[in-house]
Amino acid sequence: MPSDVASVVVVDDSDEPIDLTKDFESIKLKQIFLDRRVFISKAKNIGWRNTTAQYVYFIDDDNVVGEKTISAVFGIISKSEPIGAIMPAVLYKSRPELVWVYATPLSRRWGLKHELIGRNAPRNPSLENRLLSTDALPNASIVRRKAIESVNGFDETLVINSSMDLCLRMKAKGWKVLSYTGGFVYHDVEPPGQLGWWAIHGAIDPGRVRFEIRDWFILASRLRGNQKLSRIQVIVASRFVVPNLLAYLVRGRQRIELVRSLITGYLEGLRIMFSGSARSSS
Repeated sequence: MPSDVASVVVVDDSDEPIDLTKDFESIKLKQIFLDRRVFISKAKNIGWRNTTAQYVYFIDDDNVVGEKTISAVFGIISKSEPIGAIMPAVLYKSRPELVWVYATPLSRRWGLKHELIGRNAPRNPSLENRLLSTDALPNASIVRRKAIESVNGFDETLVINSSMDLCLRMKAKGWKVLSYTGGFVYHDVEPPGQLGWWAIHGAIDPGRVRFEIRDWFILASRLRGNQKLSRIQVIVASRFVVPNLLAYLVRGRQRIELVRSLITGYLEGLRIMFSGSARSSS
């Protein structure tokens, strides 16, 4: 671990927590156990608010840090005051020659989805060792404390997918949010190939399916607005739910729970959209 890492905070949001502190005494590990599952956004807020450092490095539990994962992005953000957050590029852990994503800027054409730069393609030297704009911070990122404090952290209304909202709010405050493709984090997930690989997280975790689809409707409504035409566009764009449902039925074990969770999230998302209550909580 780099010598300039002040502390490591693990927010254990699992059903079966394991005490890690004895195995990692040398890195000043603080482990926070929760009484109930709170999912990603709240867990991240709990984590960064239990630190005092000028910079906070977030990493999901299905990612592996390499020797230069932290130092590469820290070297950039620490020398540029306007940068509020920066992510490393993401490779598949099992196939590091394959890109999970380089950066995720919002598509100017559609405004509802991200351009997944380099997604599922071999590493491209022309896209590496560059600073790219991004509108989401998947898997791992380093965030300046002043920047995250300026927007009061992650919006917990978005239970799972709040990093795009965080990026947009930080940019609205004048911060830059970037991806640096000269540093890498390794995503320990199934690479493309088998049917349903793209939805494996939901297939093995019915609890998150409800919130993922609900979050999508909230974000889409915020970007598109609440006009009738905009609502129709959001509903049309939500057709991705169909292949996800098929993936859950093929790859999931708790099929009934998965279908129930997806339908619940879909109906909640529609209700929030038509009620006009999708505004940011911050």
